[in-house]
Amino acid sequence: MKRILIVGATGFVGPALVEEFSRAGYFVICGVRNLKSAAQQLDFPNVKVIKVDMNEDLNPNTWLDRLREHRVDGVVNNVGIANAFGGQSIENVNVNAPLALFEAIYFYCRENREANRPPQDVSVIQISTTGVNWDDCDAYKYPKSKKLIDESLIETTGLNFIIVRPNVIYEPGRGHLLLEQIARLPVIAYIGKSYIQPIHCRELAVGIVRLMKNPYKADCSILQATGPEAMTWKQVFLTVCKALELEHGICIRTPLLFAQIFTNLIQRLPERLLYRLGILSKLDNDTIEMMTKGSTGDNSDWLKKTSVQPMHMFDTYRHLGESPEAYNDYVQSIRDTVVES
Repeated sequence: MKRILIVGATGFVGPALVEEFSRAGYFVICGVRNLKSAAQQLDFPNVKVIKVDMNEDLNPNTWLDRLREHRVDGVVNNVGIANAFGGQSIENVNVNAPLALFEAIYFYCRENREANRPPQDVSVIQISTTGVNWDDCDAYKYPKSKKLIDESLIETTGLNFIIVRPNVIYEPGRGHLLLEQIARLPVIAYIGKSYIQPIHCRELAVGIVRLMKNPYKADCSILQATGPEAMTWKQVFLTVCKALELEHGICIRTPLLFAQIFTNLIQRLPERLLYRLGILSKLDNDTIEMMTKGSTGDNSDWLKKTSVQPMHMFDTYRHLGESPEAYNDYVQSIRDTVVES
């Protein structure tokens, strides 16, 4: 049974990754900050939760001890914060701690080769963002930090890595983008008119599992994990309305300044209250502005390397509208289908 370390195993994408690796027969070691909360989110077979703090674990030896103790065969770095919150540093969490982890993986593999024991090659999957492709990427802290860690990983010799750059990620019933609820509002506010290519969280997770199963198929690659359709935020909401057979209300384009003012009001709430509400990071003016920029990319290499069936947004919510069972069957069909390239 292969042993996978997932750093950033909670939140939105993390539990989906853990579940799909567990379903695929891996033993999953989950690096998390809050052990109690993680135990509730990650209740899947063959899962072990360990304490990790990306804000403090900046020494490669700390990670090397973990790799040795848990005999790790592969690593997925899913950690990323958009802004400083709860005393965390973007530089530490998004850049410095992953750098320490990657350095530890290099030494871990080298000492295993010298001792002639497995594993001698540990595959690394770095989950980045399509925002690193923006011309003005460096003007925004989150994509800038992801760009820095991506470049550092590329420059690291002796590691087998894959960088996955997902677009806007969605999944019914999970995360902060509950499109099925937004579609029922009498007034739907949206920001900007740029195009995005939303990708279903399960397509992303299933694809990453398949990359880990056969990492040399995409070794040292950068894959644009974008969805099958480019659409504006308005088109996103209208697509969900149509799929759920809902009469949509009024769609209003919200000016950036108004959205930023509202965001600043939210920031005044106590951090403890935000955590209780499930808000894991504060939205700031940069985050709101990034939502207006849009981001698209060619997903042909992603589909070729993963052989995953792309999940169309309309199909997702059409099945959801039929019944929970129909939606679960649709997700299972994505797990089962291998598209020949």
